[in-house]
Formats: sequence, C-alpha cells, structure tokens
Amino acid sequence: MKVMVERAKTETTSHAYRTIGRYRVYSELASGGMATVHLGCMLGPAGFSKVVAIKCLHAEFALENEFVAMFLDEARLTSSIHHPNVVASLDVVAEQGELLIVMEYIHGESLAALLRSSRQTGNVAPLPVVVRIMCDALEGLHAAHVASLAGRCLNIVHRDVSPQNIMIGADGNTRVLDFGIAQAAMRSRVSAGGLIKGKLAYMSPEQIQNHAVDARTDIFAAGVVLWEALTGKRLFFAQDARETVNRVLNKSIAPPSAIAPSLPAEIDRVVLKALSRDPEQRFDSAHDFAEALRKASSEGSRRAVSDWVSHVAKDSLSRRLDLLETLEASAIHAQAEAAFPIVTGSSPFHVPFSPPSTADSTSTQTTSTRAIVPAPSVPSRVARWGPIGAALGGLAALGIAWAVVTKRPPTPGELRPPAKEVLAAAAVVAPAPASSAPVPLPKVESLPQPVVSEAKAKRAPAKLRATGAVETRSPRAKACNPPYRLDASGVRRVKLECL
Repeated sequence: MKVMVERAKTETTSHAYRTIGRYRVYSELASGGMATVHLGCMLGPAGFSKVVAIKCLHAEFALENEFVAMFLDEARLTSSIHHPNVVASLDVVAEQGELLIVMEYIHGESLAALLRSSRQTGNVAPLPVVVRIMCDALEGLHAAHVASLAGRCLNIVHRDVSPQNIMIGADGNTRVLDFGIAQAAMRSRVSAGGLIKGKLAYMSPEQIQNHAVDARTDIFAAGVVLWEALTGKRLFFAQDARETVNRVLNKSIAPPSAIAPSLPAEIDRVVLKALSRDPEQRFDSAHDFAEALRKASSEGSRRAVSDWVSHVAKDSLSRRLDLLETLEASAIHAQAEAAFPIVTGSSPFHVPFSPPSTADSTSTQTTSTRAIVPAPSVPSRVARWGPIGAALGGLAALGIAWAVVTKRPPTPGELRPPAKEVLAAAAVVAPAPASSAPVPLPKVESLPQPVVSEAKAKRAPAKLRATGAVETRSPRAKACNPPYRLDASGVRRVKLECL
C-alpha cells in the first residue's frame, strides 16, 4: 500500500516543482525518518541542466542550528570520498529555511525497495547477485573508512548503513549514499528518555549504547543487511523500539542457512563473524569482509545484477524513465527560452509560440509559502529556434533568388525575370528624367555569365551543346532547390546541407 501511495503521489505531482536557488525540486521519490528524496534539476548558465537527486531534510533538523553546523562540517569531510561504489554528493544548499543535499541521480532502486518487492513476489535474489551487491557496498564503505585529506585519515564512519542507503542502479552497479548524515544527527535523535531514534534494527550494540564507534560499526550493520538479503526476512526489527533494542543486544542470531537451507556453510561463518557483538571479533575492515564473502561464494556479474533489478523493478523504472524524459525536456525548454527569447516575424520558417495555459494545472500546494509552478509543456523545435529560423529563412530566400538567376545562360535579347523586377523597382524609386524617352536598360552582356567547365560541356547531350543551354547546376544546387523540406506537420524545415 505504501508503494502504491508513493507511485500515485509521483504521478500527480510530476509536472510541478518549486525552485530553491539554482535547483528545481520535482516529485517525491522516497521518504525516511530524516529526509525526503526528490527528483531535481540543476540549472546553470549557457543552457546547462542536469538531472539530480535532492534530499530535503525534515524541518526539525533544518531548523536546528547545532545540527546544521555539524552537518555542514560532515559534508565538507565526506566530499573527499571518490569511489564508483559511493553516490557522489554534488552540493549542499541551506536556503529559504531548508537544508538540501544534492546528489548524482542513479537510475535504479534502493535495496530496501527491491527486497520488499522480492518478498512480496517470492523472487529472492540469487546468491551470486547478493554477493556482488554486498561486495560493491562494502568496497564503497571501505573507501570512506580510509579516506584522507592532506595525508590525514578522516576516520569517516557511515553510522546509518541500511537497505535504504544502498542504491542498485539499472547498470548493475551498487552504490552507498548518505555519508555524514548520521554523525550530525546523533544529538537530535536522542529522546528525553535517552533512547536513540532512527533505524535501530541496523545499529551495532556499541552505537545503541552510545559508545565509541569506528569502521567495525558499519561492518555490523552490513552484516545485518546481508543476513536479510540472503533469507528474505528481518533480523532484529520489532514494532516496539525498545523490543528492537533488546533484540540487537540479546537475541540469538541464527545462521542464514537455518532460514534458507540451500546456502553453504561458508556463508554462515562469514555472516556470523560480521554480526559478532564484540567489535574485536568482527572483520578488521570492510574490504576484508568483502574478500571473505567472495571466497565463500562465487560473485555474480554486473549484468546478472542488472537483469535482476530490471525484472524486480520493471514497472517503477519504466515510469521513472518517462518522468525523466519529461523533466529533461522541460529544463531544456526553459534554458532555450532564456538563451534565445522568442521573437515575432514574417519569415515562413518562424512559428509563433504561445505560453502554455496554467488553467489545468494539477498543483496541490496548500499551506506552503513557496508557489508550486507547473512545468511548461515542451514546444516544437521550430518554436525554440524561432530567431535562428528567421535568419535561416532570409538566407534561404537569397539562395533561391541566386539559384533562379544562375539557372541557365540567357539567350541574346532575353532578360531574366528577377533582373526585370529589380530594374522595375529601381525605376519606381528613382524619378524618371524630364524627357519622355524610355530609360535604357543595361545590356545583357553586363550580367554575370555562368562558367561551364569543358568536361561538363562534353558530357551534356548533343542537342543541348548545340543550343548552348548546358545544365550547369551542381548536385548541391539541385538538392537545395528549394533549400527546405516539409515535415509531417506541414512545417518548413531548412536543409542543413544548404546552410
């Protein structure tokens, strides 16, 4: 039901956005305890635009000065993480009473959504696929743990490793996101009774007890994610938060093969070592965890992961792809209008463009002070290129006139029609002399004569050679007469080869 509500919300608000700085924030993709993730678009000068993912932190965090200061400090540190298995953070925006994290957009689904769908359909991921997903995620975590700045190790710990923060792209590559958020949020997530709020089911015992944490805290959380991905069940989760804490601290952890008998014993040993409640008994690093997992089972290919994601999330990925195409076209149109304002004119290549009506806007904004602006519909290419089309139309008209003038050599005593028209216009502009004698016309010989190569004259038919009417137009001149074509809608399109 939650998935259906999210899909309905996406469909009804996909054409609305609000603007914060240089970003357009579009429809909601997912929502969690700390933030809501939206599709977004980054706009820049010279027509630049880029689809991004924008995480909008909830108001209770964005309005806390202490949290904002801690978060910005963490954001500066985590910007030093550069790894293909880590979602890149592009920008942090604190504006209009909001705190935004701008990230690269990954066309895929979170591991949480994929596991939820697989549980509903019974399509549990194959073991090699799970191994590949977790090894990629562990390598991304290891890159954060060893990240350094000016030769000094930053000791970055994620503290919020969970299926919601593991993104699997349609390309088969797995990435970890949201580094640095949990560290800044720790003080805000402690209630009056001293109980830490958040995704308790994935926290390590030392993190729940508010002890010092290090990279091994993320290893424990990754062990929980691996156990759930292998079995298709939840390990510590309970409806009551205190019961969840009790399970994390005291529950006996069954090996994954007890739930899924087809799993090998080597996998059990790797998972249980990662889930040891004593940090000293866990793997020393996330990289060691990944290597042990590879030795325990074969690692699937990226293609295998991509096929599984495409099968489980086929509908949601298809809808999101349609939405992306709409948003990209809207952003391109906005940038084109800013760079090339529409002008009116009489050129046959110009099609006037009227702004779309907002009468049928589907905006549902009620209490927010920021207006939701309906995204403009996408105009035709001719409308976006109106000024350029007008210029090209003028050049094409000159080309047509010159092609008519130089079409064939004139016979003696014959004057080309364009020349007659020019002379007639000149006669109207210039007053006739006092005498009634007609104005003498220039000699035909003064007009430029086309040059015919000897080789081309020899190839002409004998009859034409005899009369001197040899066709002198080049293939390009033939193709560009006329220099435009009509599309299916009857709109004239200038031939690019005639420019």
